[in-house]
Amino acid sequence: MQFIDLSAVHDPGQVLGVIAAALPNSEPRGEPEWRIQNFTANRPTLLILDNFDRLLPAAPSLDHLLASAIHLRLVVTSRAALLLHGEVEYPVGPLALPHRMLNAASSGAVQLFVSRVQALTPTFALSEPNTAQVMRLCELLEGVPLALELAAMRTRTYALGDLLTQLDHPLEVLKADFRDRPERLRSLRATVQWSYGLLDDVDRAVFECCAVFSGPFSPQALAEVWGSSEVLERAETLLEQSLLQRLDTSATLWKMLQPLRELALEHLEGHPYEAVWRERHARHFLEMIEELQRNWQHESVDRRDAFLPHYPNIRAGMVWAVEGRRSDLAYRYLGALGGLWVAFGLLVQEWPLVERVLALPAPEDRATLLRALQVSLDGLKWTGQFQALEARASKVLALCRELGDVEGMARSNLTLARVARERSQPEQAWAITQRIICDWRDRVGDGQPTRRQRMLHASVHLSGALVLLELGRHAQALEYAQLSCAAFREAGDRVFEMNARIAVGHLLVYLNRRPEARTLLLACLHDAVEGGLRGTVRDALRLGLTLVAAEQQDWITLVQFVAFVNDPVGERSQGMLHRRLQRALAHAREVLGEAAYQRAWTTGTQLQVPDIVELAERLAQMPISPPCPGLTPRELEMLALVAQGHPDRRVARLLDISPGTASKHAGNLLGKLGLHNRVELARWAIEHGLAGETRPTPPL
Repeated sequence: MQFIDLSAVHDPGQVLGVIAAALPNSEPRGEPEWRIQNFTANRPTLLILDNFDRLLPAAPSLDHLLASAIHLRLVVTSRAALLLHGEVEYPVGPLALPHRMLNAASSGAVQLFVSRVQALTPTFALSEPNTAQVMRLCELLEGVPLALELAAMRTRTYALGDLLTQLDHPLEVLKADFRDRPERLRSLRATVQWSYGLLDDVDRAVFECCAVFSGPFSPQALAEVWGSSEVLERAETLLEQSLLQRLDTSATLWKMLQPLRELALEHLEGHPYEAVWRERHARHFLEMIEELQRNWQHESVDRRDAFLPHYPNIRAGMVWAVEGRRSDLAYRYLGALGGLWVAFGLLVQEWPLVERVLALPAPEDRATLLRALQVSLDGLKWTGQFQALEARASKVLALCRELGDVEGMARSNLTLARVARERSQPEQAWAITQRIICDWRDRVGDGQPTRRQRMLHASVHLSGALVLLELGRHAQALEYAQLSCAAFREAGDRVFEMNARIAVGHLLVYLNRRPEARTLLLACLHDAVEGGLRGTVRDALRLGLTLVAAEQQDWITLVQFVAFVNDPVGERSQGMLHRRLQRALAHAREVLGEAAYQRAWTTGTQLQVPDIVELAERLAQMPISPPCPGLTPRELEMLALVAQGHPDRRVARLLDISPGTASKHAGNLLGKLGLHNRVELARWAIEHGLAGETRPTPPL
């Protein structure tokens, strides 16, 4: 075996001569091909030819050489394929990234980074405090081995946390003075500049055009931004040179690694076509999501998950419109993005962007303004700004009335019902809900509802289920949630159908049907993860599995779930769900102690979705203990009647016992359950699903 470095060779005609000269004990005279043949005539020989990138025109000579030297085998490293008939390609891509915090050490990227850091600092090891940082570093560097090695070298100068803050611009940071490596491998910039130098002027322009894309993009998108489909032939050159990557997806998507994109952006700045390309990019992705919105009124298939790979470009287009003060485009983007933000769990994260759009002058088209304001209502809900939500909903209601949007008016009123529910005013919320349902029935009558009307019907029943929960009417709440689930399924909205199923699971816990609840909630979690619907993943935890964890007194899992969700609504809502969750967290803090509680919280903020799934599966397999250990059948009946609001005299009459005995039962229950008064007793019974109809046990 012989390793031959060709990085210093620039003339393809010199390749065979360099190979022949590198062979030990080869003939000093004669044609290079003859000398190589003579050397390999009686011995199996493997030649490793490194850095063939600049010498591709010499590839046919390698083919002739192999045909005449039967004992010769070649391994050639190059960014581009040689395009020879007998060639077998072995693509060397980025290393595998970690997807779970709990087994991050099994990732190839993590292993390389850790081993290189340990070469500098032998005491370094993955630990609970640094695992999340290492995972984030590997993600930012996309598993590129050279980048990981250079980052490891920078830990000699910077702490991990400080290094992470600089990796938005890796070309400026990642460099090292390796004395045993050529200059182009001593910094990330030199490496990518080497690749850029292999391109001709047109290919460089295409490379720079690709920099306007912030994430994966289709060939059609590139052609539209460039202005001609002829660019696709040039894109093949970038793919051959590994300057673009084709993703392993069902539809063709290309991507540029971040260090390459950083270099391309540097060259793009000031390019005469930069403004044209960026506007075409913004309009392309705006039209993409507006088409989704239009089709949504007629299709029965939810296709939102297919747009997840495109979201970085969608967002980049919106940011470009905002920064350029293009109000017309910015408001259209905002009005079209709501459905994606709900599904992907981005409403809280993107709220600052919503505020930037609404700070621009309002568009002339009132319908465009309405759609944008309606999306902002969802953002206010999910950020817990209920006072602002009430004011904004009233404004949207007036605009819907102006435009004659009846369904929009109903949804605005539904938002006002949400405000009342979050303020612990369920009677007011229920009155609004019933009014919306009656108006819907009067409007639709015996006719066939439109898809938008079906969605409203489903939404109002889902909202009604949560109001009924506040009112303690659990059985009726379950009926409403199940009706909502069926209606969303009929309308083809997979995301909201899952939300309705989560509400069903939540109510099953209240009705003390925990085995069914666990199965349903875990199935919802799996479906959401499979569809990339991070918003629904959070709902499955926030509205369901946190409640299961509290019921099963798995306090560490409860704290980790809540920390992972990090719901800003919880601290501002007065609704039953959030009150109950806050009590459970307070109890968890008391049981675990402050130090263990904080450790669980910190771990929860660092968990990845696969870690959450594993915790949920473990939770669903835990044995279920009786909900009321040590309570007699008579005490359970007593609990149900107290929760229904009956005084002791009424309880005594229903149970056919004396008022004194009823009071004694109540006192015993307070002592057993560690409660202080009948209000706490009633609340405990409601929370444990014991407030339903009761049939008193006949007296003996």
